[in-house]
Amino acid sequence: MNYSVVDPDDLEHVDERPCDLRRLSEAAGMDNVAINRFDAEPGEQLPLAYHYHETQEEAFVVLSGTLHVETPEGELEVPAGSMFAAEPEAPHRAYNPEDADGSVSVVAIGAPPADDDAVAYDPDE
Repeated sequence: MNYSVVDPDDLEHVDERPCDLRRLSEAAGMDNVAINRFDAEPGEQLPLAYHYHETQEEAFVVLSGTLHVETPEGELEVPAGSMFAAEPEAPHRAYNPEDADGSVSVVAIGAPPADDDAVAYDPDE
């Protein structure tokens, strides 16, 4: 049996992201689920763009702060201790608004893991 203990603060920050991203599942050697920690300051978004996944289910567990999620049906506020979930093909954009009182910390879980599964979504189209 193999076990892992991963401290996100010991991991390298992923460059070219709009906020602080640490890849937890990769560090733990997990292949069947993607687990990441995002820390976003006011004005930062978690993903690179408004998007949906073709096959991946995605969930955001809010550790601290309040996560805002834009969807075609409206904006949702997800407080600390709560979870936002998106089914495949459900467009969303998770972010911390510019007028937020502080940062937001989120653990994102996606399965199956898919690096090329995200599709850009334009709400105006």
